[in-house]
Amino acid sequence: MYVVLNIIKVKQEFLEHFVTGVRDHASNSLTEPGCVRYEVLQDLADPQTICLYEVFKDEAAFKEHLTHGYYKEWITSSKDWRHGENRIRHVLDYIK
Repeated sequence: MYVVLNIIKVKQEFLEHFVTGVRDHASNSLTEPGCVRYEVLQDLADPQTICLYEVFKDEAAFKEHLTHGYYKEWITSSKDWRHGENRIRHVLDYIK
């Protein structure tokens, strides 16, 4: 499995649009054969902090995910909605 954990700080004025858009993006991602899970989580103490928990079969499936039109459209449309300096991204693996 190839796991990506993204923690994103969203600008307050775009939070509603971001949440709606990222839910749609997650739904699209789940149609990909290589996408196992795509969860959108929101911090209860700080609603502007959104966590994306993405699980793909392997790194190749993740790289394929990055080529889809809806992915590119989502990244382009939401890029100014994020506090770029507050983004955290980890690539993880299960402990065996």
